Amino acid sequence: MSAERAVVHLFEPKPVGELAERFPSCVYPAGTELFRSHQASLGPWWYSSNGGGRFDLEAPDGTCYLAEDEVVTLLEIFGGQQIVPRYEVDARAASTITLDADIRLADLTANTGVAFGVTAEIFSTADYPLTQRWAAALRMAGFEGLRYWARHDLEHARRCIALFGQAGVAGKEHRHTVQATVTLSERADLLERWREETGVTILDVPDLL
Repeated sequence: MSAERAVVHLFEPKPVGELAERFPSCVYPAGTELFRSHQASLGPWWYSSNGGGRFDLEAPDGTCYLAEDEVVTLLEIFGGQQIVPRYEVDARAASTITLDADIRLADLTANTGVAFGVTAEIFSTADYPLTQRWAAALRMAGFEGLRYWARHDLEHARRCIALFGQAGVAGKEHRHTVQATVTLSERADLLERWREETGVTILDVPDLL
């Protein structure tokens, strides 16, 4: 029997033991370069646990969001905005990160995830409690994070990474290296790529707040 079309098909996560044994996975080797966009007033390593992120874990754990491409980080940060005020750009920083060790992730972009009840809705649904239950289950299954598609990236050429860790600012024991952090307004090359690839407009208007 065909599934009803006008309903969400994303299931609740399977039991942790089943996820640990058979859920599709991938490994990013040490030396891999990843990217992150974040508030310029904060450092690049922040593991969110406030429930505002799609795959946030509950404290004492948290989730740090990265991507394989810099433009993808901007698509997610400014998702849905066709016009972005300059002051919002000025408030952001761009960081380049190198993995100092291999990381093993649950691969939500693999079609073999269908057997576990995963659908592409996991990248776009507004039901964050459900996607966060998936993150929690996969964390308990032993994965160090998730690989997934950005909600606002229509090309699906570069993926996002949700990395699990202790909630809040990463401590000195953190095993990955920040190669560079600059304010987004200093990255004219990246802003031009963003404009060319998406058609977004950066508007010079005052911050009235």
